[in-house]
Amino acid sequence: MIAKTYLKQKRIKLFYLLALVIILFVLIIASVMIGSYNISVYECLKALVFRANSNSELVIWQMRLPQALTASLAGGGLALCGAVLQIVLKNPLASPFTLGISSSSAFGAALAIFFGSAFLKNPYAVSFSAFLSSLIATFIIVFISKLKNASNETLILSGVAIGSLFSALLAILQYFSSDTQISAIIFWMFGDCSRASYHEIFVIFVLYILSFLFFLKNSIDYKLLLFGDDQAKSLGVNVENLRLTSMVIASLLSASIVAFVGIIGFIGLIAPHVAKRIMGLDYFLISSSITGSIFLVGADLLAKNVLQNVVLPVGIVTSFIGAPAFFYLIIRGKK
Repeated sequence: MIAKTYLKQKRIKLFYLLALVIILFVLIIASVMIGSYNISVYECLKALVFRANSNSELVIWQMRLPQALTASLAGGGLALCGAVLQIVLKNPLASPFTLGISSSSAFGAALAIFFGSAFLKNPYAVSFSAFLSSLIATFIIVFISKLKNASNETLILSGVAIGSLFSALLAILQYFSSDTQISAIIFWMFGDCSRASYHEIFVIFVLYILSFLFFLKNSIDYKLLLFGDDQAKSLGVNVENLRLTSMVIASLLSASIVAFVGIIGFIGLIAPHVAKRIMGLDYFLISSSITGSIFLVGADLLAKNVLQNVVLPVGIVTSFIGAPAFFYLIIRGKK
């Protein structure tokens, strides 16, 4: 009887997982079709499959498809990192941005913009500078985690302190920047999935796959961590090494995403909570990742169409929707 009930629950959760994949696929197609220039289903399929030489093909392959793929990979990657960090730090508020990665990335990008056109001749200068600055925040967290008796709460608080420090440094740069530089800094900080090319999409994809395979390989150990460090150690898990390695990989993946698309908040925080309510701990990593992709592709679609002839940065939309959604999860959780 117990075995039948377990198998039934497994089938239901696999059905939910398939439903999430279908929703994501539909949203990606909708993102490709809908915009200031609407494309019919027939034209969309013709351009995607047969590569017909038309205006629709140019719009899809050069503009909308890269943006939809970027949103899917960035949302999935940030949510995956958030899910892993919430497990290893045993804190529901843990996310890539709780550890100060967003603020450090913004400072790195602002630093590149501040130093002017000579430094910006390389089109990847801003992204590279943002990534390097994110590594500084990551290494500080790693250093603190190696300190004796550094608790999970200490790491979260350290991330908040690091975020405040880089925010202060960013404010100093903005204070001494010109109007043009300030505009460029603010534009980068908004977060925008349309700025990534196919080359950058490939880089994010490779990093995402490698990170996901590592996290998937250790998924059983992550479940054991939920029973406590002592219990996991008694079952052969190297808790300190797993926690440290997971944090580094999650930080590197999220730093790479932020470096290419800018700051996109709440995805890494909200998506794992929603996935946990839908799926529980079964398939938690993959369901969190797909949920994050759904959120960001949906937010990007909304950002392109909520105002006529105006395309909002997707980072604004995710923050605007994420805050009340998180309040709802907190209130419902207490009930």
